Amino acid sequence: MLAINGKDLAEDFLLKLQKDDRNKLNSITTRIKAVANYPRYENKITFRDVGDGIYEFKRPGLRLYAFYAEINGQDQLILCTNGGIKNKDQQKDIRQAKALKNEFFAALKLPDTTLTLDWPDP
Repeated sequence: MLAINGKDLAEDFLLKLQKDDRNKLNSITTRIKAVANYPRYENKITFRDVGDGIYEFKRPGLRLYAFYAEINGQDQLILCTNGGIKNKDQQKDIRQAKALKNEFFAALKLPDTTLTLDWPDP
């Protein structure tokens, strides 16, 4: 997950799913684990590029947005940005994911940026 200035929209989205619908959460986390097993992955049904390097984990009615990044020589990492339901606001969610991605890469260029890699427990 990607937290910027202490705010992690993807984690907030997943925590809400955990509370509201455990089956949907399990479905999304299964997709994340499947994608994590490959250096690059795309499947138009479950994980697809929506433009400008933003990908969406798809589940009927739900989307979790992410992008790939290489940090400190680490292999390609998938950073989840935010999530939402598939509706008229989906394009707004995609724009937000792109903005978070741009903010992340801009912060990487700053000398005082500190990154902490934290993998959630399986």
